[in-house]
Amino acid sequence: MKKFRPQPGFVVQAYRFALDPNAAQEHALRSHCGAARAAYNWAVGWVTASWWQRKAEETYGIPADQLTEWRPWSLPSLRKSFNAAKHTDPRFTDWW
Repeated sequence: MKKFRPQPGFVVQAYRFALDPNAAQEHALRSHCGAARAAYNWAVGWVTASWWQRKAEETYGIPADQLTEWRPWSLPSLRKSFNAAKHTDPRFTDWW
């Protein structure tokens, strides 16, 4: 791995903070982390489902121009798709 070297004349400074949340804050932090992990898992599953669908279609001999379209996986498209899914997907409707 390449070592970071600041440009001449620049100062590099770092800070370290310790969190000491109370019970309510700890619950909020854990909830946020759980929601982020659920969104990440949804995005990975959503994109790989498209990949596996195309793989299956290839084994059936379907021509490349007729395969299922790739699902876009840029951040804006994933965000838009997840925002739509969290209102209809039963995994998210109860707690999102």
